[in-house]
Order: sequence, then C-alpha cells, then structure tokens
Amino acid sequence: MSNPVVHLFHLGIDEKDRDTFYQVGVENFRNSYEEEGGTLAMYASSLRENPLEYKVFEVYADEKAYQAHLNSSHFQAYVEQVGSKLTKREVFEVDPLFLKEKLPSGMWLGVEHHFLKFAQIQVKEGCQETFERSVLLNMRTSLKVEKGVLAMYAVKDRQQPNRYYFYEVYASAKAYEDHRLRPHFKRYLSETQDLVEEKILLDLENCIAISKGEIAFSD
Repeated sequence: MSNPVVHLFHLGIDEKDRDTFYQVGVENFRNSYEEEGGTLAMYASSLRENPLEYKVFEVYADEKAYQAHLNSSHFQAYVEQVGSKLTKREVFEVDPLFLKEKLPSGMWLGVEHHFLKFAQIQVKEGCQETFERSVLLNMRTSLKVEKGVLAMYAVKDRQQPNRYYFYEVYASAKAYEDHRLRPHFKRYLSETQDLVEEKILLDLENCIAISKGEIAFSD
C-alpha cells in the first residue's frame, strides 16, 4: 500500500434522526466491507460528551478505491437518506503519516467494542520533524509491545502541516491506562512537551466500525 487515501469528518445529527443515521450507516459500512476491496477501514465514533456528534475516519487503498466507494449505490443511498439531515459536516483534508493495525478483519457495532481516543495536536512551526520522529517511535513501540493497542492512525492536515490528528483503538480502558504508564509513552510526552502549541483530546465511543485488518503504512 503505497498511496493510501484517508478521509476525516466531524458530523452532527439531531436526536430525531439518530436511528436513521445509524441504520443507514450500518448498511453503508457493511456493503463497503463486503463489496469494496479497496475500502480498508471505516469508523463512525460518537463523542462521549456529545453523542449526537461523530468523528468519521476512513482509509482507502488509493484514490481509485475511494472513487469506487463514492460511486457505489450504498454510498449514494447514504447521501440521499442522511446528507440533508446532518446538522454539522466538517471536512478535514489530510495526508496519512502512519497507519498501523493489529485488528482482524471484521465489523463492530456498538459501544462495547474497543476503547477509542482522538487527538488533535498543533506543534510550533519548524518543529514538525522532531515531533514526528518522537510520536512515530512511540506509536511503533506501542503496537509492538502492548497487546491492548489494536490500531494507531496518524494524519497531517494538508492546509496546516503543523497540525496532526490521531485516531487510536485500544482493547479496553485498562489497556489505555496501561499505555499511559509505559516508558515509551512518557518519553514521548517529555520529548514533545515544549513543541506543542495546542492539544485537543476527545473520548470516543464506537458506533460502527469495519476493517479489513492488518493495515500497515508509514510515510
């Protein structure tokens, strides 16, 4: 996988449309998983503090795979049934930096699956290379030595290249707490604390997720 395409969205929905959003989303994700070889992972995850808002994170093998998804009948049905009901639709133009999974191929529905974290980090201009070196070493080490770290994805904002977004999948809350105590994570915090201008951390809950499993990419 040499040119993966990643899309990141922040969506909002009214309470009265929540069931429709979920049901149509499940069909879109399921059909994407079953019919689209180049659709590698898709997550729709609600914000724990605001369950009517969602982060949607998608990984495609390449641009051709993404276009195939856009042109599919199930995605068109999703747009027709849900698009006009969205109260918020924020699009983040991003480029992949690091995408790595230990997940099996599968589909997961409901909050009982996984423990999810999202981070938006902006670093000082000119500090990107130092930050990337530290954070990527931490991510690689975490996936290698921590059984409960299931997937880590890092992308860079195309318009503002000193801003990064991270989507992380843990087996459980305990796995995340254990991760925070690891020497490599503490070293990363120490190495980057003076580089960071802004850090936004969000707790997410799984709504719908699919993966073909074993994604591996590093820029």
